[in-house]
Amino acid sequence: GSPVELGCEAEGRPPPLLSWFGGPSSPLLREEPLATRLRLLLPGVEPDQAGTYSCVAENRHGRHNRSLQLHVA
Repeated sequence: GSPVELGCEAEGRPPPLLSWFGGPSSPLLREEPLATRLRLLLPGVEPDQAGTYSCVAENRHGRHNRSLQLHVA
């Protein structure tokens, strides 16, 4: 039931579109164009929110992502 905040940062030219995907079915959770930083706040995390969360930074030159595994006890 505690909140969890995940952070993601990326720089590029042109500035990237940052997106968070995640959870059991990996839907798009949040995105922000032209940002260098994007936070994802998960208030009151429950066991059914455990899973892989990925931040994706994308512009016309390419796409990079980082993933983490959230375990909820």
